[in-house]
Amino acid sequence: MKRGFTLIEMLIAVSIFAIIAVSFLNILSTITQVQVESSSSAVVNQESQFLLQKLQYSIETAGLVDIPTSTPTSTLTLRMTSSSTDPTFISLASGTVYLQQSSGGALQPLTSNKVSVTNLSFQRRANPPGHDAVSISYTISYNTPNVAQAFTQLFQTSVVQVSAATFDAGVYPSSAAEPLGNSSNQWSPINSIIYSNGGNVGIGPSENSPWQQLEVNGGVRLYPNGVSRPSCNGSSNVRGTLWFSTGGAGKDTLYLCAQDGSGALNWQAVW
Repeated sequence: MKRGFTLIEMLIAVSIFAIIAVSFLNILSTITQVQVESSSSAVVNQESQFLLQKLQYSIETAGLVDIPTSTPTSTLTLRMTSSSTDPTFISLASGTVYLQQSSGGALQPLTSNKVSVTNLSFQRRANPPGHDAVSISYTISYNTPNVAQAFTQLFQTSVVQVSAATFDAGVYPSSAAEPLGNSSNQWSPINSIIYSNGGNVGIGPSENSPWQQLEVNGGVRLYPNGVSRPSCNGSSNVRGTLWFSTGGAGKDTLYLCAQDGSGALNWQAVW
């Protein structure tokens, strides 16, 4: 005679099955969550790596990092040696990092819509007499409304400028009255010919420490090259000016704009 399961045995069997089922569901949920997080982090790391590579290349090949020293800024301005890419701008807009080569160049996205970038910051670190470095920091997040897929990382790094500034055309200030060097950071000798010492200028060999406002090691030539001699009068600003005038087949003359015995300004022939 066969005997069926009792009610208690059935309840025990159902309970065991439920426990096993819940355990498998928890394991499956954990595996799924790990896969989702792994996928999100992979996208964030891939996008960030590409962005860092572009930033590093742009900074290393720039001739000049054109942002203030030790002042965080959201836009990186780089002066490049090629006119087709000068200047180069890297900035953030609506969660996307853009590269712009030349003032009229098109905006090139460096990150996709899979991620969102915030708090992008650049800071130039001066390192005289070495090359400048740029500190970079930003936060990059996986772009999703699903909380389970959310993944965010903060990146901070520093890139050292490799190239020095070179110029194949004129050098012009960005605005009026911009100085070229200052009292605490003076330019080195120009072609080992022109030197500065405080407010004094020396020209020529061995004039690396001029004691007067202008010292010249060599001859000084006044050559108007056909330019008409200006008026020497009370309204002019040429008082104290020397002017050399060629005499053609005759005698050359050296003039000085000076006040004569009567108090009038005139060109006085000194030779």
